[in-house]
Amino acid sequence: MKRSLILLAMVVLLGAVGIWSWMAKPWEGWYMPAQAEQTKSGLHIARFDRVLDEYVSLGSYTALHQMNTEYPRQTKLLIEDVLKLGKVDDPDIEKRLRYFYLDSTVQVLLDEVHHQYSDLSDIERSLQTRLEQLKKRYPNYHRPAVYAQISCLNQSVVVADTFIGISLDKYLGADFSIYHQYYSEEQCQEMVRSAIVDDVIAAYEKYLIDDYERLLRIQVERSGEPIPYSR
Repeated sequence: MKRSLILLAMVVLLGAVGIWSWMAKPWEGWYMPAQAEQTKSGLHIARFDRVLDEYVSLGSYTALHQMNTEYPRQTKLLIEDVLKLGKVDDPDIEKRLRYFYLDSTVQVLLDEVHHQYSDLSDIERSLQTRLEQLKKRYPNYHRPAVYAQISCLNQSVVVADTFIGISLDKYLGADFSIYHQYYSEEQCQEMVRSAIVDDVIAAYEKYLIDDYERLLRIQVERSGEPIPYSR
């Protein structure tokens, strides 16, 4: 009898540990199907949004370390240019960042992103195809790294020289109630999952065109030759 009680207590304890592990990091279960599909698709959308959420939700220093070591440029861009919270090396910037994301409205955005975007494999496949098509028009470009973020409705797509950031909180559907507090009905119709790839390609192609024209201007300044007009 005593042995049976001991075994029962061990089973209950192991079950509790299992439940706590899932509660501590509920998003870890979302990684596996998406990661397997990402490997097959050839284009991986890095889940910076999940790393940030882990830091915000749990105060995880492991996640904060990831932000500083695996996503330093993305973190800097988010803090300084998208959210405009200050400088990334300010002494209390981590606390400011966490406080900002713990806002009740932002928490609704995070929860809805969790619900709708556990799997990005369809977006990855479509985006890979479109980027390959883009390369035919711009053969010298190198495919950028792509990551997901939560910009708190500040930006849809951010583009830098080597990466593209997709703000998933800007694509939660035309009927998402929070949108109607800030956007027109016409704008809400564009804030849907099916618009992500088109928005990314449009933003990145504009960046490529602007960069090409900038290089032409530099060439003209050095050579004195006129800029060719090809549009």
